[in-house]
Amino acid sequence: MDSEINPKYQSSAAIVEQVLKQVLSVVVPGISVASLCSYADSLVSAYTKSVHRKESEIERGASYPATVSVNNIIQNCSPSASEDTLLQEGDVVKIEVGAHIDGYVASAAHTVVATNHPGVVVEDRRADAISAAYYGSEVAARMIRPGQSARNLVKALGLVAAGFGCTVAEDTFTCQLDRFVMSGPNTFANRFNPDVLAPDFTFETGEMYTIDCTMSTGSGVARASTLDPAVYQRDVNHQYSLKLRTSRALFSEVCKRYSVFPFLMRDIVDANQSIKAGVSECVKSQLLVPFAVTMDKKAGSVVAQFKLTIMCHYSGPIRITRALPMAGNIRSATVVPEGSEIGQILALDCGQSALPDLPRLKTLIQAPVPTQQQQQQQSSAMDTC
Repeated sequence: MDSEINPKYQSSAAIVEQVLKQVLSVVVPGISVASLCSYADSLVSAYTKSVHRKESEIERGASYPATVSVNNIIQNCSPSASEDTLLQEGDVVKIEVGAHIDGYVASAAHTVVATNHPGVVVEDRRADAISAAYYGSEVAARMIRPGQSARNLVKALGLVAAGFGCTVAEDTFTCQLDRFVMSGPNTFANRFNPDVLAPDFTFETGEMYTIDCTMSTGSGVARASTLDPAVYQRDVNHQYSLKLRTSRALFSEVCKRYSVFPFLMRDIVDANQSIKAGVSECVKSQLLVPFAVTMDKKAGSVVAQFKLTIMCHYSGPIRITRALPMAGNIRSATVVPEGSEIGQILALDCGQSALPDLPRLKTLIQAPVPTQQQQQQQSSAMDTC
Protein backbone atom coordinates (compact mmCIF):
# COMPACT_ATOMS: atom_id res chain seq x y z
CA MET A 1 0.00 0.00 0.00
CA ASP A 2 2.81 2.43 0.84
CA SER A 3 4.14 2.11 -2.72
CA GLU A 4 0.90 3.73 -3.90
CA ILE A 5 1.43 6.87 -1.79
CA ASN A 6 3.64 9.62 -3.13
CA PRO A 7 6.75 9.71 -0.89
CA LYS A 8 6.51 13.49 -0.70
CA TYR A 9 3.18 13.13 1.12
CA GLN A 10 4.96 10.84 3.56
CA SER A 11 7.83 13.27 4.05
CA SER A 12 5.38 16.10 4.71
CA ALA A 13 3.52 13.91 7.21
CA ALA A 14 6.72 12.95 9.02
CA ILE A 15 7.62 16.64 9.35
CA VAL A 16 4.17 17.55 10.68
CA GLU A 17 4.33 14.75 13.24
CA GLN A 18 7.80 15.71 14.44
CA VAL A 19 6.96 19.41 14.70
CA LEU A 20 3.73 18.71 16.58
CA LYS A 21 5.58 16.52 19.08
CA GLN A 22 8.26 19.14 19.68
CA VAL A 23 5.77 21.98 20.12
CA LEU A 24 3.44 19.95 22.34
CA SER A 25 6.39 19.13 24.60
CA VAL A 26 6.77 22.80 25.57
CA VAL A 27 3.10 23.67 26.11
CA VAL A 28 3.09 24.77 29.75
CA PRO A 29 1.69 27.76 31.63
CA GLY A 30 3.76 30.88 31.04
CA ILE A 31 4.64 30.09 27.45
CA SER A 32 3.92 32.81 24.92
CA VAL A 33 1.40 31.84 22.23
CA ALA A 34 3.34 33.80 19.62
CA SER A 35 6.56 32.02 20.57
CA LEU A 36 4.92 28.62 20.09
CA CYS A 37 3.77 29.65 16.59
CA SER A 38 7.21 30.98 15.72
CA TYR A 39 8.89 27.83 17.05
CA ALA A 40 6.62 25.60 14.95
CA ASP A 41 7.13 27.71 11.82
CA SER A 42 10.91 27.61 12.26
CA LEU A 43 10.86 23.84 12.68
CA VAL A 44 8.70 23.34 9.57
CA SER A 45 11.05 25.52 7.54
CA ALA A 46 14.14 23.66 8.76
CA TYR A 47 12.75 20.16 8.32
CA THR A 48 11.33 20.80 4.85
CA LYS A 49 14.77 22.02 3.75
CA SER A 50 16.39 18.85 5.11
CA VAL A 51 14.52 16.34 2.91
CA HIS A 52 14.57 15.62 -0.84
CA ARG A 53 17.73 17.71 -1.07
CA LYS A 54 18.62 16.35 -4.51
CA GLU A 55 15.54 18.16 -5.82
CA SER A 56 16.75 21.57 -4.74
CA GLU A 57 14.51 23.44 -7.18
CA ILE A 58 11.18 22.22 -5.81
CA GLU A 59 8.95 24.38 -3.62
CA ARG A 60 8.71 23.38 0.03
CA GLY A 61 7.72 24.81 3.37
CA ALA A 62 4.56 25.44 5.38
CA SER A 63 1.30 24.63 3.66
CA TYR A 64 -0.34 26.75 6.35
CA PRO A 65 1.37 28.81 9.07
CA ALA A 66 1.34 27.16 12.48
CA THR A 67 -1.53 28.34 14.66
CA VAL A 68 -2.13 28.09 18.40
CA SER A 69 -5.76 28.69 19.34
CA VAL A 70 -6.64 28.81 23.04
CA ASN A 71 -9.89 28.00 24.87
CA ASN A 72 -12.89 29.31 22.88
CA ILE A 73 -10.87 30.47 19.86
CA ILE A 74 -11.75 28.17 16.97
CA GLN A 75 -8.98 28.70 14.44
CA ASN A 76 -6.38 30.81 12.57
CA CYS A 77 -4.65 32.31 15.63
CA SER A 78 -1.01 33.30 15.16
CA PRO A 79 -0.78 36.50 17.18
CA SER A 80 1.62 39.36 16.62
CA ALA A 81 3.86 40.55 19.45
CA SER A 82 1.38 43.31 20.29
CA GLU A 83 -1.50 40.81 20.65
CA ASP A 84 0.48 38.02 22.27
CA THR A 85 -0.70 36.27 25.45
CA LEU A 86 0.77 33.77 27.90
CA LEU A 87 -0.77 30.38 28.47
CA GLN A 88 -2.44 30.00 31.84
CA GLU A 89 -2.88 26.91 34.00
CA GLY A 90 -5.79 24.88 32.62
CA ASP A 91 -5.97 26.52 29.18
CA VAL A 92 -7.15 24.29 26.33
CA VAL A 93 -4.53 24.64 23.61
CA LYS A 94 -5.06 23.67 19.95
CA ILE A 95 -1.94 23.44 17.80
CA GLU A 96 -2.21 23.06 14.01
CA VAL A 97 0.75 22.44 11.71
CA GLY A 98 0.89 22.01 7.93
CA ALA A 99 3.79 21.27 5.59
CA HIS A 100 4.32 20.48 1.93
CA ILE A 101 7.07 19.13 -0.27
CA ASP A 102 6.62 20.04 -3.93
CA GLY A 103 2.94 20.83 -3.31
CA TYR A 104 2.14 17.52 -1.57
CA VAL A 105 0.42 18.59 1.64
CA ALA A 106 0.11 17.03 5.07
CA SER A 107 -1.67 18.73 7.93
CA ALA A 108 -2.49 17.78 11.52
CA ALA A 109 -3.70 19.32 14.76
CA HIS A 110 -3.78 18.24 18.39
CA THR A 111 -5.30 19.56 21.61
CA VAL A 112 -3.84 19.50 25.12
CA VAL A 113 -4.43 21.22 28.46
CA ALA A 114 -1.60 23.51 29.58
CA THR A 115 -0.66 22.45 33.08
CA ASN A 116 2.21 22.11 35.51
CA HIS A 117 0.39 19.17 37.07
CA PRO A 118 -0.01 16.52 34.33
CA GLY A 119 -1.06 13.92 36.89
CA VAL A 120 -4.23 15.86 37.73
CA VAL A 121 -7.18 14.37 35.86
CA VAL A 122 -9.31 16.70 33.71
CA GLU A 123 -12.96 15.61 34.03
CA ASP A 124 -14.95 18.77 33.37
CA ARG A 125 -16.32 20.20 30.13
CA ARG A 126 -12.80 20.54 28.78
CA ALA A 127 -12.61 16.75 28.78
CA ASP A 128 -15.93 16.54 26.91
CA ALA A 129 -14.75 18.88 24.15
CA ILE A 130 -11.37 17.19 23.77
CA SER A 131 -12.90 13.70 23.79
CA ALA A 132 -15.57 14.71 21.28
CA ALA A 133 -12.97 16.12 18.89
CA TYR A 134 -10.66 13.13 19.31
CA TYR A 135 -13.32 10.46 18.77
CA GLY A 136 -14.91 12.52 16.02
CA SER A 137 -11.61 12.54 14.13
CA GLU A 138 -11.24 8.78 14.65
CA VAL A 139 -14.77 8.15 13.37
CA ALA A 140 -14.30 10.43 10.35
CA ALA A 141 -10.99 8.77 9.47
CA ARG A 142 -12.63 5.35 9.34
CA MET A 143 -15.33 6.64 7.00
CA ILE A 144 -12.94 7.75 4.24
CA ARG A 145 -13.39 4.54 2.29
CA PRO A 146 -14.67 3.81 -1.24
CA GLY A 147 -18.45 4.00 -1.49
CA GLN A 148 -18.98 5.77 1.82
CA SER A 149 -20.79 9.10 1.53
CA ALA A 150 -19.75 12.53 2.76
CA ARG A 151 -23.30 13.02 4.00
CA ASN A 152 -22.94 10.04 6.37
CA LEU A 153 -19.63 11.42 7.65
CA VAL A 154 -21.27 14.74 8.55
CA LYS A 155 -24.09 12.85 10.27
CA ALA A 156 -21.61 10.75 12.27
CA LEU A 157 -19.72 13.82 13.46
CA GLY A 158 -23.00 15.30 14.65
CA LEU A 159 -23.76 12.12 16.61
CA VAL A 160 -20.34 12.16 18.28
CA ALA A 161 -20.72 15.82 19.22
CA ALA A 162 -24.21 15.29 20.67
CA GLY A 163 -23.02 12.28 22.66
CA PHE A 164 -20.52 14.45 24.52
CA GLY A 165 -22.91 17.39 24.84
CA CYS A 166 -20.95 19.38 22.27
CA THR A 167 -21.44 20.89 18.81
CA VAL A 168 -19.39 20.76 15.63
CA ALA A 169 -17.74 24.16 15.15
CA GLU A 170 -18.67 26.30 12.16
CA ASP A 171 -16.24 26.89 9.31
CA THR A 172 -14.39 23.61 9.81
CA PHE A 173 -14.07 21.33 6.82
CA THR A 174 -13.04 18.03 5.35
CA CYS A 175 -10.89 19.18 2.44
CA GLN A 176 -9.96 17.24 -0.65
CA LEU A 177 -6.25 17.51 -1.45
CA ASP A 178 -4.28 17.47 -4.64
CA ARG A 179 -0.86 18.73 -5.57
CA PHE A 180 -0.76 22.46 -4.69
CA VAL A 181 -4.48 22.23 -3.86
CA MET A 182 -5.69 22.39 -0.26
CA SER A 183 -9.41 22.62 -0.94
CA GLY A 184 -10.49 20.54 -3.93
CA PRO A 185 -13.95 20.13 -5.46
CA ASN A 186 -15.09 17.54 -2.90
CA THR A 187 -14.43 19.79 0.10
CA PHE A 188 -17.39 20.03 2.50
CA ALA A 189 -18.35 21.54 5.86
CA ASN A 190 -18.28 19.19 8.84
CA ARG A 191 -21.14 20.96 10.58
CA PHE A 192 -24.66 20.13 9.41
CA ASN A 193 -26.57 23.19 8.26
CA PRO A 194 -30.27 22.71 7.44
CA ASP A 195 -30.16 25.76 5.17
CA VAL A 196 -27.34 24.35 3.03
CA LEU A 197 -27.58 21.32 0.79
CA ALA A 198 -25.71 18.45 2.42
CA PRO A 199 -22.76 17.02 0.44
CA ASP A 200 -23.97 14.25 -1.84
CA PHE A 201 -21.03 12.26 -3.17
CA THR A 202 -19.09 9.15 -2.24
CA PHE A 203 -15.38 8.85 -1.60
CA GLU A 204 -13.32 7.22 -4.32
CA THR A 205 -10.08 5.26 -4.37
CA GLY A 206 -6.96 7.42 -4.55
CA GLU A 207 -8.49 10.58 -3.09
CA MET A 208 -6.64 12.46 -0.34
CA TYR A 209 -8.32 14.46 2.41
CA THR A 210 -7.60 16.50 5.52
CA ILE A 211 -10.23 16.17 8.24
CA ASP A 212 -10.51 19.10 10.64
CA CYS A 213 -12.59 17.87 13.55
CA THR A 214 -13.29 20.80 15.86
CA MET A 215 -15.85 20.55 18.66
CA SER A 216 -17.22 23.14 21.08
CA THR A 217 -19.04 23.01 24.40
CA GLY A 218 -20.86 26.14 23.24
CA SER A 219 -23.04 26.81 20.23
CA GLY A 220 -20.26 26.18 17.75
CA VAL A 221 -21.34 29.35 15.94
CA ALA A 222 -18.23 31.22 14.84
CA ARG A 223 -17.74 34.96 15.12
CA ALA A 224 -14.68 37.07 14.44
CA SER A 225 -12.52 37.71 17.50
CA THR A 226 -10.88 41.03 18.29
CA LEU A 227 -7.52 39.70 17.06
CA ASP A 228 -6.32 40.95 13.70
CA PRO A 229 -5.99 38.38 10.91
CA ALA A 230 -2.40 37.19 10.59
CA VAL A 231 -2.80 34.57 7.86
CA TYR A 232 -3.48 35.59 4.26
CA GLN A 233 -3.62 33.82 0.92
CA ARG A 234 -3.39 34.93 -2.69
CA ASP A 235 -6.45 34.42 -4.85
CA VAL A 236 -4.60 33.28 -7.95
CA ASN A 237 -7.84 33.25 -9.96
CA HIS A 238 -8.53 36.94 -9.42
CA GLN A 239 -6.95 39.88 -11.23
CA TYR A 240 -7.09 43.58 -10.48
CA SER A 241 -5.04 46.65 -11.39
CA LEU A 242 -3.94 48.11 -8.06
CA LYS A 243 -3.97 51.90 -7.83
CA LEU A 244 -1.73 52.63 -4.85
CA ARG A 245 2.04 52.36 -5.09
CA THR A 246 2.22 50.74 -1.64
CA SER A 247 -0.36 48.15 -2.68
CA ARG A 248 1.59 47.27 -5.82
CA ALA A 249 4.81 46.99 -3.84
CA LEU A 250 3.16 44.78 -1.24
CA PHE A 251 1.50 42.47 -3.75
CA SER A 252 4.70 42.23 -5.79
CA GLU A 253 6.57 41.08 -2.69
CA VAL A 254 3.86 38.51 -1.88
CA CYS A 255 4.03 37.09 -5.42
CA LYS A 256 7.82 36.82 -5.22
CA ARG A 257 7.78 34.91 -1.94
CA TYR A 258 4.59 32.83 -2.02
CA SER A 259 2.69 30.77 -4.55
CA VAL A 260 -0.70 29.30 -3.61
CA PHE A 261 -0.27 28.53 0.06
CA PRO A 262 -1.33 30.80 2.95
CA PHE A 263 1.34 32.91 4.64
CA LEU A 264 1.88 35.30 7.55
CA MET A 265 1.43 38.92 6.51
CA ARG A 266 3.83 40.09 9.21
CA ASP A 267 6.65 38.22 7.47
CA ILE A 268 6.14 40.68 4.62
CA VAL A 269 5.37 43.98 6.36
CA ASP A 270 7.73 43.65 9.34
CA ALA A 271 10.65 43.80 6.92
CA ASN A 272 9.22 46.88 5.19
CA GLN A 273 6.67 48.87 7.19
CA SER A 274 6.23 51.34 4.34
CA ILE A 275 4.14 48.85 2.34
CA LYS A 276 1.82 47.89 5.20
CA ALA A 277 -0.73 50.46 4.03
CA GLY A 278 -1.19 48.43 0.86
CA VAL A 279 -2.86 45.54 2.67
CA SER A 280 -6.27 47.20 2.68
CA GLU A 281 -6.50 47.70 -1.10
CA CYS A 282 -5.18 44.20 -1.80
CA VAL A 283 -7.92 42.76 0.41
CA LYS A 284 -10.69 45.00 -0.95
CA SER A 285 -9.72 44.06 -4.50
CA GLN A 286 -9.79 40.36 -3.48
CA LEU A 287 -6.21 39.75 -4.53
CA LEU A 288 -5.47 38.71 -0.95
CA VAL A 289 -7.85 36.81 1.32
CA PRO A 290 -7.49 37.21 5.12
CA PHE A 291 -8.27 34.29 7.43
CA ALA A 292 -10.25 35.70 10.34
CA VAL A 293 -9.41 34.53 13.85
CA THR A 294 -12.76 33.07 14.89
CA MET A 295 -14.16 32.13 18.27
CA ASP A 296 -17.30 30.53 19.64
CA LYS A 297 -19.81 33.29 20.25
CA LYS A 298 -20.83 31.77 23.60
CA ALA A 299 -18.65 33.15 26.38
CA GLY A 300 -16.89 30.54 28.49
CA SER A 301 -17.15 27.79 25.91
CA VAL A 302 -14.29 25.39 25.24
CA VAL A 303 -13.16 24.41 21.75
CA ALA A 304 -10.97 21.39 20.93
CA GLN A 305 -9.48 20.26 17.63
CA PHE A 306 -7.91 17.16 16.11
CA LYS A 307 -6.90 17.13 12.45
CA LEU A 308 -5.41 14.48 10.19
CA THR A 309 -4.50 13.72 6.60
CA ILE A 310 -5.80 10.52 5.08
CA MET A 311 -5.99 8.56 1.82
CA CYS A 312 -9.02 6.71 0.50
CA HIS A 313 -7.52 3.35 -0.52
CA TYR A 314 -9.37 0.49 -2.16
CA SER A 315 -8.68 -1.60 0.97
CA GLY A 316 -9.93 1.13 3.31
CA PRO A 317 -8.65 4.40 4.81
CA ILE A 318 -4.90 4.89 5.27
CA ARG A 319 -3.65 7.64 7.55
CA ILE A 320 -0.88 9.75 6.09
CA THR A 321 -0.28 11.70 9.30
CA ARG A 322 0.17 9.47 12.33
CA ALA A 323 -2.42 9.70 15.10
CA LEU A 324 -1.06 11.09 18.36
CA PRO A 325 -2.93 9.74 21.40
CA MET A 326 -5.20 11.89 23.47
CA ALA A 327 -3.52 12.90 26.75
CA GLY A 328 -3.99 10.30 29.46
CA ASN A 329 -5.31 12.83 32.00
CA ILE A 330 -8.36 13.64 29.83
CA ARG A 331 -11.29 11.61 31.15
CA SER A 332 -14.79 12.50 30.09
CA ALA A 333 -17.66 10.90 32.00
CA THR A 334 -19.15 10.01 28.61
CA VAL A 335 -18.10 6.77 26.95
CA VAL A 336 -18.92 5.47 23.48
CA PRO A 337 -20.92 2.20 23.76
CA GLU A 338 -19.33 -0.56 21.67
CA GLY A 339 -22.65 -1.60 20.16
CA SER A 340 -23.72 1.90 19.18
CA GLU A 341 -23.53 3.23 15.64
CA ILE A 342 -20.43 5.25 16.55
CA GLY A 343 -18.89 2.33 18.42
CA GLN A 344 -19.27 0.11 15.38
CA ILE A 345 -17.53 2.68 13.18
CA LEU A 346 -14.67 2.98 15.67
CA ALA A 347 -14.23 -0.81 15.48
CA LEU A 348 -13.42 -0.60 11.76
CA ASP A 349 -9.81 -0.86 10.61
CA CYS A 350 -7.82 2.22 9.66
CA GLY A 351 -4.38 1.73 8.13
CA GLN A 352 -1.26 3.80 8.70
CA SER A 353 1.27 4.77 6.06
CA ALA A 354 4.92 4.21 6.92
CA LEU A 355 6.73 7.50 7.50
CA PRO A 356 10.40 8.14 6.74
CA ASP A 357 12.99 9.04 9.37
CA LEU A 358 13.91 12.70 9.22
CA PRO A 359 17.53 13.89 9.09
CA ARG A 360 18.92 15.47 12.23
CA LEU A 361 18.80 19.24 11.95
CA LYS A 362 22.25 20.78 11.55
CA THR A 363 21.26 23.89 13.47
CA LEU A 364 19.49 23.69 16.83
CA ILE A 365 16.24 25.63 16.96
CA GLN A 366 15.80 26.92 20.48
CA ALA A 367 12.50 25.97 22.10
CA PRO A 368 10.59 28.72 23.88
CA VAL A 369 10.51 28.80 27.68
CA PRO A 370 8.03 30.31 30.15
CA THR A 371 8.56 33.98 30.92
CA GLN A 372 10.62 34.78 34.00
CA GLN A 373 7.69 36.46 35.71
CA GLN A 374 5.47 33.42 35.20
CA GLN A 375 8.25 31.08 36.38
CA GLN A 376 8.61 33.14 39.57
CA GLN A 377 4.85 32.98 40.17
CA GLN A 378 4.86 29.22 39.65
CA SER A 379 7.83 28.83 42.00
CA SER A 380 6.12 30.91 44.70
CA ALA A 381 2.94 28.87 44.35
CA MET A 382 4.88 25.63 44.75
CA ASP A 383 6.71 27.00 47.81
CA THR A 384 3.38 27.94 49.36
CA CYS A 385 2.10 24.42 48.81
